[in-house]
Amino acid sequence: MATQGWVAEKLVDWVKKNPGEGAKAAKTKLEGDFNFKLKYSKAWAGMKIALEQMHGKYEDSFQLLFNWKAEIEKRCPGSIVEIDLVKEKDKYYFNRVFVAFKPCIDGFLAGCRPYIGVDATALNGKYVGQLASATGVDGHNWLYYVAYAVFDSETTENWVWFMQQLRRAVGCPPGLVISSDACKGLENAVDKVFPKCEYRECMRHLYQNFMKKFHGKVYTDHLYPAARGFIEHKFRWHMQKIFEADPSDIEYLEKHHNRIWYRCAFGVDSKVDYLTNNISESFNKQIKDLKGLNLCELLDRIRELIMVKFNVRRHVGRYLAGIILPEVLKRLNALSKTIGPHKVAWNTEHEAEITLYDVKAYDQRHTVDLKQRTCSCRKFQVSGQPCIHALTFICSMRGAKIESFVDEYYSVAKFRAAYAGALPTMTDRTQWEQVDLGFLVYPPIQEKRPPGRPRVQRIRGFLEDPGRKVVKCKKCGRNGHFAKTCNLPPLVIAEPPPMEHTPTKRKRDATAAEEEVVEDDEPIANYKRYNTNLCSFFYHKLYL
Repeated sequence: MATQGWVAEKLVDWVKKNPGEGAKAAKTKLEGDFNFKLKYSKAWAGMKIALEQMHGKYEDSFQLLFNWKAEIEKRCPGSIVEIDLVKEKDKYYFNRVFVAFKPCIDGFLAGCRPYIGVDATALNGKYVGQLASATGVDGHNWLYYVAYAVFDSETTENWVWFMQQLRRAVGCPPGLVISSDACKGLENAVDKVFPKCEYRECMRHLYQNFMKKFHGKVYTDHLYPAARGFIEHKFRWHMQKIFEADPSDIEYLEKHHNRIWYRCAFGVDSKVDYLTNNISESFNKQIKDLKGLNLCELLDRIRELIMVKFNVRRHVGRYLAGIILPEVLKRLNALSKTIGPHKVAWNTEHEAEITLYDVKAYDQRHTVDLKQRTCSCRKFQVSGQPCIHALTFICSMRGAKIESFVDEYYSVAKFRAAYAGALPTMTDRTQWEQVDLGFLVYPPIQEKRPPGRPRVQRIRGFLEDPGRKVVKCKKCGRNGHFAKTCNLPPLVIAEPPPMEHTPTKRKRDATAAEEEVVEDDEPIANYKRYNTNLCSFFYHKLYL
């Protein structure tokens, strides 16, 4: 009979090698390797012991936060780790925690555009709180880590506290933009703490909420085009079509979505033209497998994630050449090759009228001023990169270079400045500095958990395809039901007839083919050869 301690010993190795698997997979593995029957309850208990040996006890993780804070402050001075407690009946309970590392703060202010995406995702461990994040974008449009926090729920009080700590970390840079899904608690917090910033609302969330209430082809044809347009008169034309369909839809938008969600109202200082808050969703995807860990382990694993990303991108910056990032120039050069029939009417050496002729024989004329880096279509000012009209003007000038008209936020110097700092390396929790608070920190008092297992997968949105994940019966092999409720006979699949052998053409020499294979064991060394294709290379090789 296998004891619980023996099972735990075997499960420790299993959990280390398969961090995302559960007790059922471990039970199947042990039964197959050692040829014995194991109860699921014993496998689950052994898994619990194994997790406690690896990550510590849930109750101790809140006390360990202060040791982790002391270690961060010792190894990375200037970092902000704020822990908030609640006292009830002579006992101190954990309430919330905020983390912002000094290299992330300095890199954001020195090398990133003043744009912050804010969002929260639910934790699925024993502590069912919320993990909030503040993320930015660098010159490559890569996700940049600014700060993160943990609190119990998305209330106005918690969001105000989070925003206060965020302002303490990064201040309020000129042209600051904050983007979110505009939930009520967060909306009030931004108005209170950052009253002068530009507050944008995620168009994806707005569209999803809008289409629940209003239906029809007119909305699908005009709502997103209204948001994408950089010019105000185009926005008004699309909104007029929506108003003609139903005047109440405009009242709905003004009442429930009164933040900036359309590009014609975007400011020109942040140089970001995003309509959605996808950078926050990207962060939530990266830490998806960490949300079930104990609190102290969760914070430290996110620190490790940021440390590794900074190191990789710092190495990337060392091999960059030129003034502007190669990937930005690659996109602009590709766009310049799409210039069709046009006319350039010069006014001065920096000003001209650009007329583009499309297939509908409609003249699209805009005015471009390269000295001020402006175009009447507003895309040049909002994005910081030359639009198609500016590129037409630049390509008509002898000796002009595209990189001379790209904003400095896309420069190699800014990219290197964003990742110049290095996050601290840390030992395991047994070697951290021990902090004596004089009292115990207890786990937060949470509401009674609902019956059943905690939800790990998020609830799909209104517009998402519900058929992506199909339930399949293990008994009959058909879709739409489980084996427990299956009353159908097993599905018999006839074997295909044997295929007759047909001679094929002789392949080329295998030795010659092998000589064309390039090994990619050293990504940084190979980067010198992939300098013109930076973004795609590192996305596939280093999962940036």
